[in-house]
Amino acid sequence: MKTATNGLWRYGLLMLVFLGFTGTATAQRTVTLTLNAATIPDTTGTEGLMEVRGAVKGVAPITLADGNVIDWSDASTLEATNIGGDYWQMTFQIADTTELTHKFYSQSAEDAGVNGWEADPNPVLMPGANDTTLAVHFFESQSEYRGMSGDRGEYDWRPWEAKEDTIAVWFRVFMRTEVGVNKGYSRDSLSQVIAIRGADTLNGIGTPLSWGDNLVTLSAESDDDTKPGYDIFSGVAYFDDDLAGETQAYKFIINNDGWEDSPDRTFTIPSTDTTLHWVYFSNSPAASGEEPVASDVLFTVDLDALESIGIFRKARGDTIEVRGGFNGWDCPAPGDDCLLQDVPGTNQFERAITISQIPMSTLDYKFFLNFDDTAFEAEFGSPPPGGWEEGYQTGVNRVVTFDGTAQQDLGVTAFNEVRSENVIPEGVSIDVNFSVNMDSTDAIMPFNAAGGDSVMIQIEDPIFGWTQDIDLFIDGSGDDRPDIHDLLTDDDSDNVYTGTFTINGPTYGVITWRYKYGQRDGAGVFTGFTEPGSGLGATPGRNRAHWIQPNPDGTWPASVDLTHDFQPSSEPLPFNENTVAVEQIGSDLPESVTLLSNYPNPFNESTTFDYTVTAKTQVTIGVYNVIGQHVATVVDAVQPAGTYRATFDAKGLASGTYFYRLEADGKVISKPMILVR
Repeated sequence: MKTATNGLWRYGLLMLVFLGFTGTATAQRTVTLTLNAATIPDTTGTEGLMEVRGAVKGVAPITLADGNVIDWSDASTLEATNIGGDYWQMTFQIADTTELTHKFYSQSAEDAGVNGWEADPNPVLMPGANDTTLAVHFFESQSEYRGMSGDRGEYDWRPWEAKEDTIAVWFRVFMRTEVGVNKGYSRDSLSQVIAIRGADTLNGIGTPLSWGDNLVTLSAESDDDTKPGYDIFSGVAYFDDDLAGETQAYKFIINNDGWEDSPDRTFTIPSTDTTLHWVYFSNSPAASGEEPVASDVLFTVDLDALESIGIFRKARGDTIEVRGGFNGWDCPAPGDDCLLQDVPGTNQFERAITISQIPMSTLDYKFFLNFDDTAFEAEFGSPPPGGWEEGYQTGVNRVVTFDGTAQQDLGVTAFNEVRSENVIPEGVSIDVNFSVNMDSTDAIMPFNAAGGDSVMIQIEDPIFGWTQDIDLFIDGSGDDRPDIHDLLTDDDSDNVYTGTFTINGPTYGVITWRYKYGQRDGAGVFTGFTEPGSGLGATPGRNRAHWIQPNPDGTWPASVDLTHDFQPSSEPLPFNENTVAVEQIGSDLPESVTLLSNYPNPFNESTTFDYTVTAKTQVTIGVYNVIGQHVATVVDAVQPAGTYRATFDAKGLASGTYFYRLEADGKVISKPMILVR
């Protein structure tokens, strides 16, 4: 029997070859299927198994013309490939007489507890003579999706209503993240609103979004709290088709004030309807089952430096606030949730604010100077500058770990991290020599010196800009920034632009800026390209920053050279660190060299400690780990007799026990401190 079977098989093979040569064999056609997985109520990734399963004229498994196997089980070899975001595609060959019954299967959805099979009925591809590319097919889930389950109707069904002369863009966001929960996300809240906000005008054409209003709201994809779709919110925005090719900036928001802390999201508006792949709210990790707890967090900031240069005056009525994710980065009622109170006899301000968050999640914030506009303008003849911290870590957010204890003391910090030792006094001038190579510019908007482009310096710290009388100009987004626009020139035509800017005291010794190029119209409005940097968030490098350090004897350098290449990519911009972390708090002659315990201890991110020296001497304070390795230098300078307060920033160090060691006047003193993240 085996011999007869083999003989028949060989005979059939010979017949197929013969028919192929005579032109009477069954012709083949190529089939292309494209799937959109945005309608799976799950956080479907781009690397899972997405497969076509089915049968040929009701028979399975069947080997197709190109050697692929189709079956209703995992024996099928028709695996789709992700071609970007929600889109999956596969191409295979079948005979033109084949009637193919099929549906898509998602293994990742099955693994997540969402049925991985599409709903019935099964689509049928009828026989045909030509290659076939079917329309994009949205996964028809058997699980509830936005109130629907089962058959959606036509093969080319969409989860939105088609509209003429518009481009539909489908947004999806997973809301139950650490940041989302900390911002107030809860499916138990009947009044909760999840929305998209963004730029309302692009190239003079209105968009369906707004930064100020919830014009596009999203709804949950499932009411089943055991399924991932319970925390996924989605919805559609319709863009004018004339906006194709424009870049839209946007963010998700909870209840009008719970903004994402991450940088603005962007996408290029396509020429046809599309979906944007799901994202985590604020790019934060999914929240654990732990619920938020209420805890008092003590914020303390020192404004000695700003008082000394005259920019801040509590006697004038100026105040300082703390703003962050916990209050929507705003302060509509300063007396309730953000206004810091002055500590009598000091230039320090503090407040314990009750914050509800998941323990061990991140807490992000900044300090904000709220100038008394009327009194300020009466004194200086001009409005005050913007009050945000922009010198701290290149303008990014301060971030600490919320520990959920009864009261968490964040220790004393300085606005912008500017201390008294960073103040350039009146009468001191420092020449800053800029040099920027323009060989690397943005490919979308190349630098064109022959066409009239200029290279400019955009000062990102308005307070520093105000101290130097740098004019405000409006950039293409309508955002006011001090702008040095006529300084840099290329006299030898080597594409390197140079110029010298003189900093005059009183001010502080950190310049925060970006390079940009382009042109201004008659009204002074800038059109061009600005270095993007790392964007908002907590990653240093949002702006360029250079701390001008005083000399060891307390004098200031006459000049500073800054040489750079223009950086068009969205990578962190270069910066240096402030090595002045010490302030003298007393000049009386101490009786002995001392080193006091740090406070707070344990600490998160930064801690302070006091020490004394009895005579002018070399002072060195280093930080060491438990095996004696040197990990940081806090002080390395000649200091006169007095009492000092040092601040240690543990950025980049892991949790654990460390030792800080003072060496001065022949004495060595060491103390332990505990870093908890």
